[in-house]
Parts: sequence; structure tokens; C-alpha cells
Amino acid sequence: MIVEKRNNAPLLFLLAFLFLSLTAYSQSNNLVSFSEAVISIEESFDVKFSFDSNKAKLIHVEAPEISNSLSEILSSITSATQIKFTAIDSRYITVVFPEIYVTICASIIDTETGAPANNITLIYNTQEVHLESTGKFTLENIKNDTQIEIYREGAFLKTIIAQELERDNDICPIIFINENLNYLPTVTLQSYIVNGIAKNNNGSVTITNKEFEILPSLIEPDVLQIAQVLPGVASYDETASNINIRGGESDETLILWNDIRMYQTGHFFGLISAFNPNLIKRMTIYKNGTHPSYGEGISGTLAMESTNSVTKDFEGGAGVNLSSLNAYGMIPISETFGIQISGRTSINSGVGNPVYKQFFARTFQNTSITNLDSDATFGVRSTDEEFSFYDFSISTIWDITKKDKITYNFMTISNQLQFTERFVAVDSSQASTNKLRQRTLLGGFTHIRNWNNKLQSKASYSASTYVFNGSNSQDELIELQSQRNEVKEKSARFEASYQLIDALKLEAGYQYLETKVTDTDNAVINPINLSNTTIANSFYGNATLALNDSNTIINGGLRWINYANFNARLEPRINIHHKFSKAFQIFAAAEQKSQTVYQFTARENQLLQLENDRWLVAYGDDNPVLESQQISIGSSFTENNWTFLAEGFYKKVNGINTQNLGFRNQLQNVSEIGSYNSKGIEFTASKRITNFSAWMSYTFIDSNYNFDNFEIPTFRSNLDVEHSLTAAATYSWSKIQFSAGLNYHSGIPYTTPLTNTAIETIGSSPLIEFNKPNNETLESYFRTDISAKYSFIIDETFSGNLNISLLNIFDQQTRLDSYYQIGTDENNEASINRVDQYSLGFTPNISFQLFF
Repeated sequence: MIVEKRNNAPLLFLLAFLFLSLTAYSQSNNLVSFSEAVISIEESFDVKFSFDSNKAKLIHVEAPEISNSLSEILSSITSATQIKFTAIDSRYITVVFPEIYVTICASIIDTETGAPANNITLIYNTQEVHLESTGKFTLENIKNDTQIEIYREGAFLKTIIAQELERDNDICPIIFINENLNYLPTVTLQSYIVNGIAKNNNGSVTITNKEFEILPSLIEPDVLQIAQVLPGVASYDETASNINIRGGESDETLILWNDIRMYQTGHFFGLISAFNPNLIKRMTIYKNGTHPSYGEGISGTLAMESTNSVTKDFEGGAGVNLSSLNAYGMIPISETFGIQISGRTSINSGVGNPVYKQFFARTFQNTSITNLDSDATFGVRSTDEEFSFYDFSISTIWDITKKDKITYNFMTISNQLQFTERFVAVDSSQASTNKLRQRTLLGGFTHIRNWNNKLQSKASYSASTYVFNGSNSQDELIELQSQRNEVKEKSARFEASYQLIDALKLEAGYQYLETKVTDTDNAVINPINLSNTTIANSFYGNATLALNDSNTIINGGLRWINYANFNARLEPRINIHHKFSKAFQIFAAAEQKSQTVYQFTARENQLLQLENDRWLVAYGDDNPVLESQQISIGSSFTENNWTFLAEGFYKKVNGINTQNLGFRNQLQNVSEIGSYNSKGIEFTASKRITNFSAWMSYTFIDSNYNFDNFEIPTFRSNLDVEHSLTAAATYSWSKIQFSAGLNYHSGIPYTTPLTNTAIETIGSSPLIEFNKPNNETLESYFRTDISAKYSFIIDETFSGNLNISLLNIFDQQTRLDSYYQIGTDENNEASINRVDQYSLGFTPNISFQLFF
């Protein structure tokens, strides 16, 4: 029997292939995340590792062989991954991950059409990549943990980590665009001026807090101070909260927190913002062409929004600087319900606290608190002051269903000053106590429903109370002077938006607004007891239209306001944006607005001689409704990480009263209705390279009052600051950021006497004879600041920032204001005294913030 010899080579090859495949699979299947490996090692060897948890998510290693020694395990991981381990002591080990660079690619598909998506922009680090109609891209030498933002025609789509798109054997992943989303362009300039600031096609500018980089004058991302980076937005008295937009008074700026109007916006009399930055998600700023859902604020609108989503995990932080302590927490109670809490309180104590010392001197100069020597009396005088502030907010977010969300927002703000002065003489003694307190209490509910991918509705109700209380008591004479300014406001709103077609979005809404202002002063001379209420029913609509393949965007709207005590107003708003190319764009805007709640400066009966701005409601002929009209046109150009933007504007405001403008000259007690106009040019330029950015913003303004019944009807406005310039540069190196910058503007106008002895006596009262109002200009303001930020990671749970800022490093004392008043000379005769208000001196500050 002959046995045929078979060729077993194919069978042996197959068996060998299966063996190798199973071996390879078992080895690859033995991979675990770096975090899992660390937990296993920590439990087995009683050690602790400190590392960047975000980078750890991107790394996998072989499961450690616990039977080996600790040094053998770490050496094995280092050999395979280049991860470095450094022992701090016998138990704690730090981890340094290698910089891994990858080549990434992807195809972006529109799921509605199944075709490649067009008009896609990728933004990462400081780079922008515009994709062709194929929707495909390839990027080389990209760090694996780089975050890449994807936009379509300016609308944000999603963020993706570079490693998720790593090329695998020339196979590129596919990114799908959600078919249920209808996009209209929103962003026209990313990283406008600096990271975290974007210019939108509806004329607004958006500041995103978490994306914002360091500024030379800040130790934390205060949105009110960040807003002053923009051209045309400034605070000429150095405060954070008194914001002037295009020559307008600070009370002409509408400031909103979660759609609730704020009547108190600062601590330390405005030097510190009253809004804890930890939970502010973004702020939207309108200088012109304001969306018709916003009323009031004839010069501009600043709308702040808190985070309105439930976090998956607990997030929180606590910090301290030389002016305050702060803490916040974002607490997920369940997957659909979360609570956000933040609080801050002042720090006044501490030997040689430079911030408190400078802020106190800046705020109370030329007041009774600091001018004690002016009371030349024989005896012993002593004083005691107590100053404090705090703010606290809480928000709740409830995702009732996948389509419904309810939020509740609450905030309280408080500033309090008590100043006691005691005088003891041989035969008498006297004590006086002055108390000043500002407080805000507000809350509001909002319900948002997404009916489908086209229709969304929003209903909200809010109520707020602002109170200023001031009192003076003379203990021996048992006298009491009290002042109170109170604003109570209620607002109800319903609005809806509908995406009619991809290129057209429609919005409509209704708002009920009731504001009551009470102002009382029981002074013997010129007492005040006023209470007025304004009620406004407003209907508004807006349309956003995209033309020419979305190269032309038109936002147009109307707001009709029916006042209870005044004639109804119809206010048109429009923004037009056209893109000629990826680099060159033009835009134009126009609006009409009105305002019924604004401020006046109480010059008489001032407690502590401290200037006091009080709120009032428009009433009668002496305090009419303010009305504004504004137009503007501009263009932008971007190329090679350079961005240039220029815009010209003209604004006119009718209905202003001289008594409400804070004059300290011959117009101080004059009541006359008039107008002002501001025209100017704004310009910005910025440049970004890998670790370096530089920018500057410049504003030219020509602003004048006009009062027809005056002998000289037209003269410079109090805010006719001709030139303003802000510039800064930022450099990042490893975990450290450095920033240096300067702030310059022309001096503000003021009025001088005819001569040094120009005093006219009317009856028994000596009065100064003045030149034409605002006939002179103070010297220019100039300040240089620097700051540094160090970010560090303690472990998987804790990280932190250490910030240092040096404000006005050259200690230049610049006059912010100047005025003249009647005094007495050495012969006890009437004389003219000049009073100057100076800027902050050199002010160092340091902050430590811990995140967990």
C-alpha cells in the first residue's frame, strides 16, 4: 500500500498565523489606560503619583506585572512610552508625559445630504485652517492633546482632540455633522484682539471667560475689565464698573446678569467688579445695532451669562488675593439636576495690605475721611473706619426632559462703610458716625423648550431690589440725617425663535417691565422725597438672513415700546455684514434706542463729602426719556495671523439734563434740557505667533453738548477724551504666562475760573466766576502694568493658578478730575481752592486659586 505524502506547509502556516494572531491579540488586549495602571501600582506599593489627568486619558500601557518590583514596572513603562517618573520622596512620584506629535486627518460629512461638508474652519492654538468643498483635511506635526475647534460658516460645531483623528495606515476617520442642527453664521473673527474674544456678524462681541488669556492689569478674568480692552469701551475714572461706551455716561450702559438688569455693579465704590468670574460663562457686548430683545442702555449693552448645563462631575475652587476670598462649586445632584454656588468676601486686615491701602486712598481722597486736618480745633481727634463687601450667587439647572430646561438664578451684593469720628477737648466732647451701605437682592426663573430642530421658546420672570442707605448721627446733638435711593424692578418675558429655512431665522418676543425708584433725603436744606414708577410693554421681532452663499448676513429688527406715562416708541435695529474674501470683510450698523431709568449726581448734602450717584425714573419735563440714534461702518482684514479692524461711528442722544451730568462749575445747579453727539474712529491690530501675542486698540472721539438756550450753546462734553490707546503683549512659556501693557488716554475736560480771585458775591453767598464750561483739559493719563500667571497640577484632583499683577509700576499719579470750590484764606476771607482727584498709585496684587 502506497501512502501519498501530503504537503502540510499551508496547514502549518495557517496554524502559525493563528498562534501569532492570538498572541498579538492577547498582548494588545492586555493594554489598560495609564490611570488604571497607576491605581493598581498605588494599591500594591503604597505610593502616590502626581500627573496631568487630561494627558493621561490619551495614553495606554501594558497592565503592570505586580509580581515585579516597583522600579522594574516603572522602567518597563518608560521604555515603552517615554514617560518619565521622578521620586519626590519614598512615597510620592511625579509623572512627566512626553510631547507626542501626530499626523491627523479626517473627512467631514453633512449627514443631511451625505456629501462632504463645505465652508468648514478648523481652529487650534493660534492657527485657522479653511477647508475646501471636499471637507477633507490633513495636519502634520500636531501635539496629540491639541484641542481642535470645528466651525461651519462661523457657527461652532464641536471640539475634538487631535489623537482621536490620528491617521492609521492612511485611513482617515469620518466626522459627521448633526443633521438636526441648522446653522447660520455667527462668528466673523475668532480671537479678535486676544484669545477668548470673538466678533460676531450681528455686530456684537463675545467674551468667553475660560478661553481668555492673561491681561497685564488682572489677577483674575473679570469680564467688566476685559470689556475695556475693546476700542470705544473705557472707564475714565479707573473703576471696573463705571463703563463708558463711545462717549456715553456709565448709566447709559445696560449691564445684565442672566437677563436681569443690574443697578449695582461694583465693590469698593466701583474699583472691583461685583461679579464673581468663576461662574460667568460668557458676556455679549453691543455698541451699536443692538438686538431688539434689549431695551434701555442707549450707549451699549453688556449681557453676562452663567453656565447653564449640568456638569458630569463636581467642579469647584477656592482662592484668595489681597482684596478678597472666593469660592465656588458646580454640583451635579443627578444627571439632570445641578447646583452652582459662588461667593466672595472682602479682606481689609493685614499689616501693610497694599491693595486695601491704595483703594482706600483712591476712593476717599478729598472727603471727610481723609481731610481731617481741615478742621483746625484745639483738642484730640480720633477716627475708626470699617469697610466690607461680599457677593453670593446660586443657580440651579434642571433638565426636566430632553427638550425642557428650567433654571433659577439668585444673587446678593453688599458694600458697607462705617466711619466714626471722635473729638475730645478740655470742656467738651463729640462723636459722629456715618454709615453708607449698598445692597442688591435679585432672582429669576427661566424655562427653555426646544420643540424641534427649528423651533425654540423661552419664558422668564425676574425681580430685583437695589438699595443705597446713608446716615449721619451726631451723638451729642442727637441729630440724624438719612438718605435712601431704592430701585425695585419686575420683568416678565416670552420669546421664540424659528428657523424658517437654512438661510432665514425669525425671532419674536414680548417683555413687561415695571421699575419703581424712590429717593429720599431728610436734610434740613433741600430735602428730597420722590417716588416714581415706569411701566413698559414691549414687542419685538428680528430676522437673520444669509445671502450669497452666506457671504452676506443681514440682521434686522424692530422694538415697539408702549410706556404708561410717555408716548410709544418704535426702535429699528440693523446689522449688515459682507465677506468679500476669507481675509476682507465690511460691516455696518444702525439703531434707535430709548432709556427711562438713569442717574443723577447728588452734590448737595453729601455724606462724608463722598460723591453719590442716585437712580431716577424719567418723569415730567425736567427728566424726559433719553433717546439715541447711532450709525457705524467698518471693515476687517486678516492675514498671516495679523488682524486689523477699523470702524467709524456717529451717535446723538437727546433729553439730557445739565443737573444729571455731574457738573462742578456754573452749571451745577442749572436745569436745562439738551443733547450731545459723539463721533469717532476705532482701530485695533493684533498679531499672534506660537507662544506670543501682541495687540493694540485705539479710539478717537469728538464729543460735544448742545443746549440751545445757553449763551454758548455748544461746548465739549465731560467725556470728550480725544485719544485713547491700550496695548499689551503676552508670552507663554511652559506653564507660565507673562503680560505687559500700557493704558493711555487724553485728559478729561474741566472748567477754570476767570482768574484766581474771580469771586462774585450774590446776597451773602460768594460764587466763583467761571470760564466757558470745559474750557481746559487735564494732563494725559498714562499707566504701565505687568502680570504673570503660573499654572500647576498637584494630582488628578487638584490644580491651581498663581497670579501676580503690578499695577502702575512707575507709580505715576495722574489727575482724573479737577474742580474749584469756595474756601477761606488765612484772613478768613473767601478764596478759590482747587481740588484734584488722583489715580491709583503703584498697586501690587497676588492671587492663589485652587481648582478641584
